[in-house]
Amino acid sequence: MDRKKVKRSPEVGGGDGHNLEENTKDLNLSDIAAIKNSFTRLKKKRHKHKMHKPKLSPFEERYSWLYSENKLKPEDKRIDYVLVYPVPKDYSHDAARAQAEEKKTVKREKFENLILGEGFLIQKTTIKENVFVKLHCSFKRLCYEAEKVKLEMPLKDCRIPEGEPHSILGRFIADHLETDGEVSDFVSTPFRMSKVDRFDKYEDPENFFRPALRSLLVDHILSNIDISESEAKKKEDAGVEPSVGGCLESILCCGDSKPGMPKDLQNKNVCTKRGLPYLLMKNVYTEAFILHDESLHRKSKMENIPPQSGNMFTETDAYNQNITDARKELNDKWTRPLAYQPMWHIRNYFGEKIAFYFAWTGMLVTTLWIPMFFGFAVFLYGLHKSITDTSAARNGTGSAELQNVLEDIKRAFDNDVTPFYSLFICCWGTIFLEVWKRQSARLAYEWDVDMYEANEPDRPQFKGTRFKKNPITSEIDWYYPFGMRALKFATSGMVFIVMVIVVIASVISVIIYRVIISIDYCPTMSNQACFVLTTIVSSVLNAVSIIILGLIYDKLAVMFTDWENHRTQTDYNDSLILKVFTFKLVNSYASCFYIAFFRGQTGRSLLESRYVDSCEGSCMTQLSFQVMTLMLTRPLSKFVSDVGIPIAKNIVKKMKIIKLCKSMLCCRKNQVKIENEEENTPQAIFLFNEWSKPSLGDFTLGEYTEKVILYGYLMLFACSFPLAPMIALIVCMIDIRVDAKRLLWLFRRPVALISADIGMWYNILTFLNLLGVLSNAFIIAFTSNWGSQFSMMGKLWVIIGFEHIVLALKFFLAFIIPDVPQDVTLAMRREKYLIHKKLEKEIDVKITTGFNELFPDSEKKLSSEPSKVTSKGTLLAAGNGTNPAPNYRMNFLSPEHNVDTGDSFGPSPDISTQTFCIKFKQT
Repeated sequence: MDRKKVKRSPEVGGGDGHNLEENTKDLNLSDIAAIKNSFTRLKKKRHKHKMHKPKLSPFEERYSWLYSENKLKPEDKRIDYVLVYPVPKDYSHDAARAQAEEKKTVKREKFENLILGEGFLIQKTTIKENVFVKLHCSFKRLCYEAEKVKLEMPLKDCRIPEGEPHSILGRFIADHLETDGEVSDFVSTPFRMSKVDRFDKYEDPENFFRPALRSLLVDHILSNIDISESEAKKKEDAGVEPSVGGCLESILCCGDSKPGMPKDLQNKNVCTKRGLPYLLMKNVYTEAFILHDESLHRKSKMENIPPQSGNMFTETDAYNQNITDARKELNDKWTRPLAYQPMWHIRNYFGEKIAFYFAWTGMLVTTLWIPMFFGFAVFLYGLHKSITDTSAARNGTGSAELQNVLEDIKRAFDNDVTPFYSLFICCWGTIFLEVWKRQSARLAYEWDVDMYEANEPDRPQFKGTRFKKNPITSEIDWYYPFGMRALKFATSGMVFIVMVIVVIASVISVIIYRVIISIDYCPTMSNQACFVLTTIVSSVLNAVSIIILGLIYDKLAVMFTDWENHRTQTDYNDSLILKVFTFKLVNSYASCFYIAFFRGQTGRSLLESRYVDSCEGSCMTQLSFQVMTLMLTRPLSKFVSDVGIPIAKNIVKKMKIIKLCKSMLCCRKNQVKIENEEENTPQAIFLFNEWSKPSLGDFTLGEYTEKVILYGYLMLFACSFPLAPMIALIVCMIDIRVDAKRLLWLFRRPVALISADIGMWYNILTFLNLLGVLSNAFIIAFTSNWGSQFSMMGKLWVIIGFEHIVLALKFFLAFIIPDVPQDVTLAMRREKYLIHKKLEKEIDVKITTGFNELFPDSEKKLSSEPSKVTSKGTLLAAGNGTNPAPNYRMNFLSPEHNVDTGDSFGPSPDISTQTFCIKFKQT
């Protein structure tokens, strides 16, 4: 065979084909076989090349293009999560402890192998007696998780313009009070990896997800990694059939396999999911936390040592980088007096759940200014009236004048304006909740959490004792019987009743103390000393009792909520909130309700006939001082527990850090080789410093509880203490700044959880508003001097009239105030339009054939297929391209034409539209 002729042949890839007929004349069968073999080898080679070159996804293609065009910004490997476990010790002398330690090591290795497969990078640092496992999650894995949980992300070039303030007040607020002016809002939509180029900052993987979202996504990934699946797979590969009963015993399901278990489910893995929460519960890892962002602003001498950057997979010094100090910026704006909180910065750093708490507290502070001025004016009016009424009777000096001043202050809280002030406060409560509802809707829209969906995993502490087959997934679903949980609820209720009895006993004890002092000792004392010992000291004793019993019940509430075996964290939190708040409601307000409605009403003695607990003058005075004492003592105790105790613990822990740093500096100065260089790097010091901080725990639970109790004093006893709004305003303003310091500098950084509102706390506030209407109505009628002028029937009419007027006003205000601002509603509609325009513009339908063809030449291709009969007996046939099938005739229905069958289309509504109906009728 002439090889030159073959190479020039177009079939082999050579030649131009002009002399094809001339070249192929001399080919014989062997030449044709050689050409065929050449084609076969070439085809296999090309197919093999295609097989070795994987097809890229749109996500990978986009970033490949960015890299080729030098538009992809490099990503620094920042630490997203830190796990801690103690350095393994030698337990060769103790077989049981050695076996337990070996099991922990095996589980730890399995978990770390799994997270390596999930796109994590792992580095370990040993400091003192602990191993710090530093985790970095890849950008691609974060994108996958964001799409999985339907996380909303801002679209590129879809910035929402902010309107300029036109009024003088608006410009003043924007210039002097606003702290989020430089933050931009974007139109957002659920993230999709295939359209990553449509989202803002997609070319910058390091800053695509804000720090709060990174912590949320990483925590979600680690919580849902299941090491039980890897164990079951290994057993299956080894030929060992997994034991259902043993698995349940060894983990959490507490029970063997049921005798009635279906055979088709016998070999399925029914173990409870075992992720990071399970490993923490089993002490495989002792602690897990998130690092604060690096900051040049330090709150102690210890932190003046240059820390390692948050990008701690590299050993560059943070002080040599041009970085954004997010913590310092947030601290400077957040702690400014008389300025709005930087809500966007708080949300970006701590997440929506904590941000919603501070937004609610800030709204409370903003709306309290008018009640504060009104209440202060009511107090001044009462003080002026009291001084005027008693000025003629004053004739002493010295202590007598001091006594007169105290008497004037005591009478100032109860005056003729009290009923109107109570009505105003009840209406203010409704306005506050309606304004907050509007603000909550605005924040949920702007923060893109109004449509957030998360696949909440089971709590690792959940123990299922029975199973059922999931009708959707056909997998085993372990659950806890409702009857067992109801029995535990009843037991928790009995414990609650016992604690309420203890609260009542403590209140009675304080009452007995006050009665004995007033009867046996006050006659020999001055009025000032008697007032201090009876009113002030008894209020302080009651406050101390409330604090102690509250701490005891908090422990019991957590213990019994754990025992109730809730499946999800949301159910657990709701149950705990109900327990804690219900007890705090009784514990905090029991003494006030006693003074308002029972003290001095019955005239009965407690011990002997002469020990009668009566009010000196009006019980309104004792109620006012009781409310004032409780509103002042609770914040003080909270400040000690939130700030004083953590500072003391940090001082003790930082002594170790000082020792560590001194050794580092000494070694650097003297150039002495140290034993463990890992412990003496800025990175290690920063890690150890963050680890030494206490955990924040459930921050929002404690803070909401304290603020709602304070709100309850304001609403339930408004008429007795007009200065309550002033105290609440001062306490909230101070607490916001204290909490800012706590979150930024004193405690570990919490996981940035997403929330769409304040949850069930809104319902609790609504309940307090309604209870406040009844409470103030009864206090006005039965306790105040204004109500003493009426008979019993008149007092009942006062209660009915006050209650009807206030409820009518509350419902009217709630009706006229929209729940969602109009501009937010319009913005949501426009956002839907922009999202459709941005993401779906490439889905325009382009029709290349007529409407009578399903696809090109469909009439010819379908006509060759045999007719088929469906289950309903209707004959399916295809005609040719021009004429209908012979089994059918075509009816063009005019407005006057009706088909002679019962399937009439009816007349056309508008013949000018040139629309017509086509109906195929079988002949």
